[in-house]
Amino acid sequence: MADTFSITETGLQSVELAMQAVSDNLANAQTDGFKSESVDFGALLGEYVAGDTLGGGVSVTGISTDFSAGATTQVNSPTDMAILGNGFFVLQNAGSGLQSFTRNGTVTESANGTLTGFDGDNVMGYAINSSGNASGTLAPIVIPQGVLAPTASTTTTLTGNLNSASPVIAGAINPSDPATYTSSVSAQVYDSLGNAHVLTFYFQNAGAGTPPAAENWNWTATLDGSATGLTNNSGTVGFDTNGNIVSGALPGSALTATVSGASPLSLNLNLSGLSQFASGAAVTASADGNAAGQPEGVQISNNGVVSVAYSNGQNVNIAQVALATFTNEQGLT
Repeated sequence: MADTFSITETGLQSVELAMQAVSDNLANAQTDGFKSESVDFGALLGEYVAGDTLGGGVSVTGISTDFSAGATTQVNSPTDMAILGNGFFVLQNAGSGLQSFTRNGTVTESANGTLTGFDGDNVMGYAINSSGNASGTLAPIVIPQGVLAPTASTTTTLTGNLNSASPVIAGAINPSDPATYTSSVSAQVYDSLGNAHVLTFYFQNAGAGTPPAAENWNWTATLDGSATGLTNNSGTVGFDTNGNIVSGALPGSALTATVSGASPLSLNLNLSGLSQFASGAAVTASADGNAAGQPEGVQISNNGVVSVAYSNGQNVNIAQVALATFTNEQGLT
């Protein structure tokens, strides 16, 4: 009779543990990153009776944790994340340096710019190097709080069409006299201090060219409406009978300009995108470089790259969120 009650008690105890696991799963149904549990049962071997085994009841042999990806929830935070597939976010306590691992992707930016997880620990990742790749050692991800330094323009590119039906104009181009040029186009460029300047190109149909050019176009450029302090700011491009550019597409010397208080501008010109067809003139100009910028927001891409958006339109990748994987996930505490 005592054995009977003992065997029955093992069943009750095991069921109680199973109910605890179910209750825990239900209680955490809305907990971000929670991993559900299931109870593993095993039969107890009691004794041999006439050569046959008599069961001794049941016991809980272990608790299995489900590490598969759960449902994702749409949120408005640009820094919250979810892992699709295997892996854990790596968090590190700022005081003790102790690392922990979680699938809870609730991430916020602290007052000093550090990305922190749901428990206030630092989110770990790898810095993005100048080549755009994640490298270096695992470290807390910190969002820059300062001004993004300006970048001086170095290249100006012109694309579009010059109207082959435009009349030939003799004489030099005078930006102040519209009768001396056929069309014009402007691009915004930046000096080393981030000051914006307007670089304007003027084009003039110069008539027949020397083969392979069937027709030449002269051009000249001004900076902020003046040619003072500019060098290599004029030239000629030639087009063949099919309207394709065949000469002058890449001037051999950079256009240079002296600007007040900043380093001289040096601009490599690319006119290879120009054509000459019997269609309206439609030339566009663009340049690299940017003004100084203030940080305006943080975003995290689908592959975990953290970037900062600046007021000058630049978007700078700063780090990639690290994911940790384990050979034996069931062995984690």
